[in-house]
Amino acid sequence: MISKEIEIKAPHGLHLRVAARIVKANQDSKAKIIFTKDGQQADASSILELLLLGAGENSRIQVTVEGEGEQKAIEQVSEILIDGAGI
Repeated sequence: MISKEIEIKAPHGLHLRVAARIVKANQDSKAKIIFTKDGQQADASSILELLLLGAGENSRIQVTVEGEGEQKAIEQVSEILIDGAGI
C-alpha cells in the first residue's frame, strides 16, 4: 500500500471530466484507489463519490493505492489531478 498527498492544481478542481478520467484509470488498474479529503473517503470507481468530496483548486487530497501496479496507478492519478484532464 502506498499513499500520497496531492494538491489539486486544476483551476476548476476535481470536476466531472477529471473524475471521469480517474474512474477510467481505476478501471484500467488492478489496484484499489481511495481518495480522502477532510476525513471523507471516496472510492475511485465512483464518479459521484469523487465529486462529493468537493475538492476545488488548491485542495489537498490523500490518495491511497493498494494492490498490483500501485505505483503506476498513483502516478496516473497524480498526473490527472495536477493536469486537470487537460482543461
